[in-house]
Amino acid sequence: MIANTKSSRLIKATPFFYGWVILVVGTVGIVMMAPSQTFTISIFIDYFIKDLGISRANISLLYGVATFAASLLLPLTGRLVDRFGPRLMTPLIALGLGLASVGVALVHSIFTLFLGLLALRFLGFGSLQLVSNNLIAQWFIRRRGRVMGLAGLSLPIGLMIFPGLSQFWIDHLGWRWAMGLLGLLVWLVMLPVSLLFFKDRPELYGLQPDGDTPPFPSVNGGEQRGGERHWTLAEARRTGVFWLFSAGLTVLTMLLAGLVFHQTSLFEVRGLSREVAVSAFYVIAIFSVIGNLGMGWLLDRYRARLLLAITLFLLAATMVMVQVMRTPAEALLYGALNGLVSGAFRVIDAVVWAKYFGRLHLGSIRGAVMIGVVGGTALGPYPLGLSMDTFGSYAPAMTALLILPVSIGLAALLIKRPEKQPS
Repeated sequence: MIANTKSSRLIKATPFFYGWVILVVGTVGIVMMAPSQTFTISIFIDYFIKDLGISRANISLLYGVATFAASLLLPLTGRLVDRFGPRLMTPLIALGLGLASVGVALVHSIFTLFLGLLALRFLGFGSLQLVSNNLIAQWFIRRRGRVMGLAGLSLPIGLMIFPGLSQFWIDHLGWRWAMGLLGLLVWLVMLPVSLLFFKDRPELYGLQPDGDTPPFPSVNGGEQRGGERHWTLAEARRTGVFWLFSAGLTVLTMLLAGLVFHQTSLFEVRGLSREVAVSAFYVIAIFSVIGNLGMGWLLDRYRARLLLAITLFLLAATMVMVQVMRTPAEALLYGALNGLVSGAFRVIDAVVWAKYFGRLHLGSIRGAVMIGVVGGTALGPYPLGLSMDTFGSYAPAMTALLILPVSIGLAALLIKRPEKQPS
């Protein structure tokens, strides 16, 4: 069945493949989820503790529960994106994210802080990330690894801008104004960008992914489109690869979130200042560029399972390094390792689901997976905060958690790619 095509003056006026515009605006979307990112919220943690009279362990737990609750809502976002498309959903998500940020600026109790963090994590780190990555993945197949590597530059861009900007606004205006201004910034950027430039999958406009010439008419649905195999969520769940990558990416996001959430405290217990901890975000940003671009290039050439294993082993090395660093130079090495892992992780997460399971049901599949990916960030901060409050050290929790990346990394070396038989 031949697909009905839409007309877009903007796409027709673009002198090159419109997918490159999608790459840019989709990356902007990922950058602008920054008010909900752990590296931004971590700047506000000490102010939450002081103003609301909550312990470090309890703020970690509160953040974790809010994040986990947000993750449970993401399958709904995935289904809505599959049904209505990124073009319609993104402005609504951006509007809500800005409101959530303003809401956090107004909290005066632990309960309202919980509701604000829940909204931030669901609409930003969950929904805006899902819809932006989904948008880019729809426009590329052959170049998907390299393209997602470029889109992964959103992490270093966000790290370069938002922790420092948040601290600057806090120093001059207070934390409440700072959080509110982050919400205003989301509106000023994302509402016009999404309304003007976001377009759904290329077949709707008579184009093909990567700007290719179709060897046969595009189709509205079915098993294959452009040589892809399209799996439903139920079919994907019956494969070992689905659960391997779900577990691996959950562990990566969990432990990275714990490290970033407690970064200033982790540095202070090693005798390093808050200024060094904030500066380390810039080191993480720089090396995440290498992780982004390197992993994008590697995913187009090597097995994703092998690359997942390597990333998990690097995470284990990062966890060891943060426990032994004593000098700014060693903190630089920690930041470099953290950046490489953070950059690589984001590209793997953005690429593998469409790579293994196709684009047709991508929103539903990613929505289900992000229960773990977003929910993982809920689990990382609390054991570290509890360890610090109970033992006066992060080492007990950090050492116990090391088994996770090592064991899943070893499993990734053994599993095989799933094969779907034509119906």
